[in-house]
Amino acid sequence: MYRSTASRLRALKGRVGNLGATRCAASSAVASTTSSSPGIFSWLIGERASSFPPLNSPFEGVSSPPSLPDYVEPSKIKSKTLSNGLTIVSETSPSPAASIGMYIDCGSIYETPQSCGATHLLERMAFKSTRNRSHFRIVREVEAIGGTVAASASREQIGYTFDALKTYIPEMVELLVDSVRNPVFIDWEVNEELKRVKDELSQISNNPQGLLLEAIHSAAYTGALANPLLAPEAALSRLNGDILEEFVAENYTAPRMILAASGVEFEELLSVAEPLLSDLPLVQHPEAPKSVYVGGDYRRQADLPVHVTHVALAFEVPGGWHNEKEAITLTVLQVLLIACHPETSFHL
Repeated sequence: MYRSTASRLRALKGRVGNLGATRCAASSAVASTTSSSPGIFSWLIGERASSFPPLNSPFEGVSSPPSLPDYVEPSKIKSKTLSNGLTIVSETSPSPAASIGMYIDCGSIYETPQSCGATHLLERMAFKSTRNRSHFRIVREVEAIGGTVAASASREQIGYTFDALKTYIPEMVELLVDSVRNPVFIDWEVNEELKRVKDELSQISNNPQGLLLEAIHSAAYTGALANPLLAPEAALSRLNGDILEEFVAENYTAPRMILAASGVEFEELLSVAEPLLSDLPLVQHPEAPKSVYVGGDYRRQADLPVHVTHVALAFEVPGGWHNEKEAITLTVLQVLLIACHPETSFHL
């Protein structure tokens, strides 16, 4: 299809070439003074662009979509903090689906030498057996409503999410809360995930991006942010259910939890979630572990089949994600950089 389109465009260009020579010359002169980038027409007929057009240059003949009418308002975010410090927040949407997540202010920065690697293993243990459900039952209940569950862990947050249709809000909230509040770390399930983590670590040399992100933190910081997010191999023989249980008891506390939902009416979410979460005890939020940015470099010879060098540069942003204004600005910058250089990855 693309070849035939390009052929027709070349033929059309040839037919109108003589009649429009003066006009084309004038247009080319104007184009050369405003931008050195060929247009989309040049791309279609096979000419290579010397550079990308500026991101702020609109396409010719393409009109911008109209702005929203005055009577259309964006969905409002509603929230409430329970007496124990836990926050519930939601926003509505016209979509038939809902996404609900529990997010905990906890990650590898809170690990000690004894619990090193717990965050990585907890991510793998998400939605396993609880005091009320076996792992098999959780899988069947999620499948029965056509939902999907996932977990993610970082140095400063751990998140558990559940996506399904809006008609299943009570079931989603109850299963999600049960998975976060009542995990039981059965030995055989823990050992099974430890084997998978070990296999994952054995293949990390084939993932230069993952290695770079780990190396950046270990080189840039001393203190909590230098803690590895990936469980070190030396920790795998020490980690067990008791260590995970102790880590969860210390860090999964009400003031450090947020239940957030998109596509859910706030009153409905509150009526379902508050009875399930209000009995969590009020525990004082611990002081965040200290980290000091020192800078530095890290080099490693990788065993790769081709001779490729992977390089990463990192810069400190004071306050990190806690500095909301800077975080939003950097998120926009991340999108723009990826748009300009799709072959390069940018992480914030």
